[in-house]
Amino acid sequence: MKCSLKHSHLFVDAGGTKCAFALPGDGDLFRCQTAGINANYTPEADILRILADAVAHFPKDINICEIDFYGSGCASPQNAARMEGFLRLFFPTADIRVWSDLMAPCHALSDGSEAIVCILGTGAASCRFDGQKMVSRAPSLGWMLGDEGSGTHLGKCLITAYLSEALPHPVRTVFEEQYRLNRDIILHKLYQEPKPNLFLSQFAPFLNDHRDEPFIRQLITDAFSTFFQKQRNYYPDSRSLPWHFTGSVAVHFEELLRKTADTVGCRVGRVVADPLSALTTLS
Repeated sequence: MKCSLKHSHLFVDAGGTKCAFALPGDGDLFRCQTAGINANYTPEADILRILADAVAHFPKDINICEIDFYGSGCASPQNAARMEGFLRLFFPTADIRVWSDLMAPCHALSDGSEAIVCILGTGAASCRFDGQKMVSRAPSLGWMLGDEGSGTHLGKCLITAYLSEALPHPVRTVFEEQYRLNRDIILHKLYQEPKPNLFLSQFAPFLNDHRDEPFIRQLITDAFSTFFQKQRNYYPDSRSLPWHFTGSVAVHFEELLRKTADTVGCRVGRVVADPLSALTTLS
């Protein structure tokens, strides 16, 4: 379906932490950001509120007739259909396509070539892309059972080291001064408050600030090593293909990510923070 009006093709990159909405135009780009959506566990009322919040910020003189929605949890056909239904409430006449969140970097980074495409942000995911479609995907087990290498996993490793008194004293002192946390507060946030994964992922910037500390550097390297070792089991040709990445963790820790990949026999290709910019350019 061809759109005839300016700013009429909407792109959405919906992750568990945030959703980015983008409308490409003639030399300009409208963007807005809202709270995150994960189709596996975000309540329906919250999804509708988040979509309404985004729509309220759109320019008033547009007619959105095409939507590509890339969402966490949308690899499931049931979740994809459910999300399309939510979008249809706001855009009843639009041509709507709901994709897995992994398809955003596939479309943005692969240049139509075979690759292993990964997300390393709050969570972690990977798939094998044949240049046109996703042909296989590692199981996505979420932050409790998987997501190795993600911001949540890195935060969990840091907090575990802190609570078990394995964190070196100088780093421990800075951590305590910065966050004012103790064992009771941490356990309450993890086991009694909502979204403990987001609580854990907030510590990724601290790790980035102190990544030159040998203990922290090894913690990050071990997390990435575990990511590659577990993910590549699902891709027999993983050593011969580039691994493309998107997500804040991949970008901020790119140097360590590339070095770790070399160590385990994998090759990192393109690394970008935001696949939407590439997608809107391609459109």
